[in-house]
Amino acid sequence: MNLHSVAITTAMIEIAKGIFNGCDPGYYLAGGTALALQIGHRKSVDLDYFIASHIDTKQLRGRLEDISQFKSVQVTFEQKDTLWCLIDGVKVSFISRTDALLQPLLIRDNFRLASIPDITIMKLSAICSREEYKDYFDLACIARQTDVRSWTSYWDTIYPNADPTSWLVALAAAHSIQAVPLDIFPPYNQVNMQKIVHQAVTDITKFLSS
Repeated sequence: MNLHSVAITTAMIEIAKGIFNGCDPGYYLAGGTALALQIGHRKSVDLDYFIASHIDTKQLRGRLEDISQFKSVQVTFEQKDTLWCLIDGVKVSFISRTDALLQPLLIRDNFRLASIPDITIMKLSAICSREEYKDYFDLACIARQTDVRSWTSYWDTIYPNADPTSWLVALAAAHSIQAVPLDIFPPYNQVNMQKIVHQAVTDITKFLSS
């Protein structure tokens, strides 16, 4: 698979290279940027890294400051197992996430990327606690190229004791999510988020009740 590098900036590519070579190899990229690199649906402006272990934020700060190609590292938020910063003007986050992964990481061009099924699960989890248009748009784009009924099996594998009702309810509220401008690439600029998500809810609900 060739990555859609047009989805991110040159600065983001350089920062990712520095993190790939200079930080713990357990860090992987997820979220909208990891999805954009794989399907090329929209521009993305930040880098969200996750790792399945505890994060020593002091040690991580030192590691980032030691990467010679980074001109500026500014911490914007820090708490246990979480570090947000601006690296050369780009928003970068490092978060501890101990949930298992459904599929192996995709390693390409200085990126370790979460798979689309794993990104799907993370997006479904996200909409249960926040209402961001980009999450719904990303899920609509995923729905165009996957069988949405498989989302329930993904969820059951990672969260066997968590009912999918929470994210189904959140998906059903797609019509109330305020649209925000996104830099979208063809053919995804034809995506009707509300229509696709509504159909996904219908299909998943029928599947669960069958």
